[in-house]
Amino acid sequence: MLRVQAGDLDAFSELVARFQDMVHGLAISILRRPEDAEEATQDTFLKLFRARGQFDGSRAVEPWLLRIAGNACRDKLRRRRAASLPNGRAEDRDLFELPDARLQQGAVRQALDHTVRGELEQLSDKVRMPLELKYLRGLTNQQIADALGVSLSSVKVQLARGKDILASRLQGVREA
Repeated sequence: MLRVQAGDLDAFSELVARFQDMVHGLAISILRRPEDAEEATQDTFLKLFRARGQFDGSRAVEPWLLRIAGNACRDKLRRRRAASLPNGRAEDRDLFELPDARLQQGAVRQALDHTVRGELEQLSDKVRMPLELKYLRGLTNQQIADALGVSLSSVKVQLARGKDILASRLQGVREA
């Protein structure tokens, strides 16, 4: 990052290559639309480059980058909500995609995945996003806190709350 601060474009390209998948995964989890996630990912790296002079070299790049990405996603959500029609919300939401290997494990597994995704979709963003970032995107609790701009304890509470809600809603599915 110090090389990026000095204006080294090759170092910036290396930084983008290293963190692009993580930022895009975060954006998909928050925005749930591939085209919006792509735009937010590009915005994140553009904002990082423009704000490179504000980076504190004594700290790690990843939390700073995740905060920028989280803010870019929240900006995109605000713009989307402002532009959406009041009655078009449900039609505009896309389900996130699970990896193909999981979807190809048979009809029973597909039905279970569909049920879990449906229940996950029903959760509020405050509860859903930490679950997706942790279990579908593989982020640590600290990375989630940094990305969402909340405390680590808040992430832990929302993860526990989300797991409890899903467990109670899926109780009948497990018993069947």
